[in-house]
Amino acid sequence: MGKYREVIYKLKDKEAESLIIEDLNMIDFSKFFIEEDAERSINLLKLYFNLKDEYEKEVLSRLAKYNLELVADQILEEKNWLDEWIKSVKVFEFIDGVWINPYLDKKVEKPGLVLNIVPGSAFGTGTHTTTKLAAKLLSEIGCEGKYVLDVGTGSGILAVYAKKMGARYVKAVDNDIFAVEKAQEAAKLNKVDIDIQKSDLLKDINTDIKYDILVSNIIAEVLIELIEDPKFHIILNNKANIVFSGIIKEKEDIMLTEAKKYGLELKKRMEDVGWVALWFQKVI
Repeated sequence: MGKYREVIYKLKDKEAESLIIEDLNMIDFSKFFIEEDAERSINLLKLYFNLKDEYEKEVLSRLAKYNLELVADQILEEKNWLDEWIKSVKVFEFIDGVWINPYLDKKVEKPGLVLNIVPGSAFGTGTHTTTKLAAKLLSEIGCEGKYVLDVGTGSGILAVYAKKMGARYVKAVDNDIFAVEKAQEAAKLNKVDIDIQKSDLLKDINTDIKYDILVSNIIAEVLIELIEDPKFHIILNNKANIVFSGIIKEKEDIMLTEAKKYGLELKKRMEDVGWVALWFQKVI
């Protein structure tokens, strides 16, 4: 049996957590998650590397600037790190009236809507602030009868939520085949029909279908790249609603400037612990 390296750090505060997640997503590193240790009132950053992992040196180098307290650094027998995490997570309220069930084999009875989502990395599982902000804005917009596109779907949680809210058609794309497989699994678990495919942003999107809502929970630099793509404006209906999340507060002004330049009108902003989500409407 093979082995892998587990590195655990204690997170100092929410601001550091936000910056670290941004850093790791910038290099497409997804083998990490944030675990809340309620008993000690701290959050732990857990990272996993295959031995001789190409990401290991760069990831640890990026984290060095945060002066994090090392809790553990150990070599363990190979096992599925997501499965290990699942053993420690519980059913939780995602947003008001919406619950996340992380168990594959348990039915959960809760008042409101229950989403069955297999945990993934910190983005997309429902545990991260950016996912919650995006979901709250989708709730305000309303998805019933709409065509919805989720770009960078991750675990598929936002796509599943849109469909559960009554969207007529939902398309979800991600450039990571692992994420695509997780999203397909989520759709199956929730018994919803979602068109899921591998695509680098809009590269492989069919322009024949026009969308009423686009949601993307990534990072500001990628969101700007998304709106600069000519396809972005072709596939959106007039007055389409756009939800962008995953934006650190320091990048908000840049995001707003670019959005205005490409004919997007700000309808609402939401902020939590240094993360910003923006709701735009296409006006040209």
